Amino acid sequence: MADELDEQRLHCSVCLELYTDPVSTPCGHNFCKLCIEQYWDSTEVYCCPLCNETFCKRPDLRINVSFRDVVNHFRNTNSINEAYKAKASDVPCDVCTGVRLKAVKSCLVCVASYCERHLQHHKTAAALSRHKLIEPVKNLEDRICKKHEKILELFCKTEEKFICQICAQTNHSRHKVVTVEVASQQRMIQVKRREREVHLMIQDRRKRMEEIHCARKQSKKNALNEVDESVRVFMSVIELMKKTHKELMEEITARDDAEQERFEELIEELKQEIDELEKKNVELQQLSLIEDHISLLQAIDRADALPSTLDWPSIPVTEVDFLGYVRTSLVKAKEFINLEIRHQSANDLKKAQKFAEDITVDPDTAGPWLTVSADGKEVRQSPKKQKVPSSPTRFTENTFAVATRALTTGRHYWEVGVKDKSNWLLGVASGTLRRTEQIPLSPENGLWTVGHRDGGQYFACTQNPFPFMLSPPPQRVGVFVDYEERLVWFINVEAKTHIFTFTECDFTDKVYPIFDPCLAIEKKEVAPLKLMIPKIKDGKPV
Repeated sequence: MADELDEQRLHCSVCLELYTDPVSTPCGHNFCKLCIEQYWDSTEVYCCPLCNETFCKRPDLRINVSFRDVVNHFRNTNSINEAYKAKASDVPCDVCTGVRLKAVKSCLVCVASYCERHLQHHKTAAALSRHKLIEPVKNLEDRICKKHEKILELFCKTEEKFICQICAQTNHSRHKVVTVEVASQQRMIQVKRREREVHLMIQDRRKRMEEIHCARKQSKKNALNEVDESVRVFMSVIELMKKTHKELMEEITARDDAEQERFEELIEELKQEIDELEKKNVELQQLSLIEDHISLLQAIDRADALPSTLDWPSIPVTEVDFLGYVRTSLVKAKEFINLEIRHQSANDLKKAQKFAEDITVDPDTAGPWLTVSADGKEVRQSPKKQKVPSSPTRFTENTFAVATRALTTGRHYWEVGVKDKSNWLLGVASGTLRRTEQIPLSPENGLWTVGHRDGGQYFACTQNPFPFMLSPPPQRVGVFVDYEERLVWFINVEAKTHIFTFTECDFTDKVYPIFDPCLAIEKKEVAPLKLMIPKIKDGKPV
């Protein structure tokens, strides 16, 4: 066979490569036909390059066909061997000497791996044909029981380990034992469930990405609309307003840029998670291609862990409405743009009323001086102090009651009727508010509220109460909360005029809508605070 020849004998002594169209000189030496002809073309004497024997005339050379076939066979065989040569990642044949070819099967009985050529005996010999062949694996000795030197063909589900037949009959006789095939099939069921879980996670993130795209687009649209509105406003005022207008534009643009960057980061994070999950999905799908059950079980253990992902449902994705941006700038300009402020407040009210909710008062939070209606829509001062069941949620030192549902994310709006009320307090309260102590009214204590006392001034309950006048007096007060923006906004619904806004609120936990219908126990207030639902027509407030 050509692959058993001394390779050096098949190389031309002129070009040092394998012979191409080999010819023999009269002295018996071999050369490539082109090599010897070029050599004689460059000399005046025709001689052998090896032994220097001189010829009277230039020999007539003919290709040695048989020798050429031997050289070509060697060349082709060597090329095939290179193609099947074992690489670092392959399992090499244990029989090959010199250049080791990659194995195509491993024998658990022989505890050896074989290339295609050396596997022939297992296909032809009757005794060897009964051996258990598997896909080539490294470290075959790990497939043999070290204690009994038998094939590890069983799986102990009790101890989660591979065992041999003797192990099953001795140390594991009371354990739940199945074949590796059955164990593999059972684990593949888990893989399919995990695959479905990963698929659903991918679908969820794609849906979330679409929501982000929609919110991003709407946010950009809102920003452009707000910019257009600001142009309309500030073109109607005198030159004095140019500076204020410029500040507003910068504020809107900066906020929009920040939101666009946030959306981009969320999308990028989702893309990365989808990439990781798709890789995991492919990895899980490829498990079904592994025929060897032990390799499959080991691969499943490695592939079972999910990549680290964020809890996307807990991450808010909302467009920025730029609620109050223009209004705030106009307030700075004070009196000469009061009409425009009212117009902007009306627009903000329309935006806020889109988030109107059906709020009810929790009677278990109302103190002994309060009475809550059966439907939870009215709360009023009781004619006398009542006996109420003890409850950790009940306010005992303040005439407070809070809503049944906490606010933890998003935007919310509700309206409260205050007609015929000379004392009332409305707003939101922190969920950590102490229920059994007298609480000073301020944001520092977890209260973001506005109130009306003794039919006189209205005031915002800041650390130093901020008084203001409202004309006309509100009959219905709207309260808007944006949890992510940390904003609480109050509006006179009928007049469509702004009352007060708390910004940068310290919302670190749950917050609750809060109601105080009497503000002071000694003041007798017959009329209730009424929770009212805004009138909506064709999906829009009217």
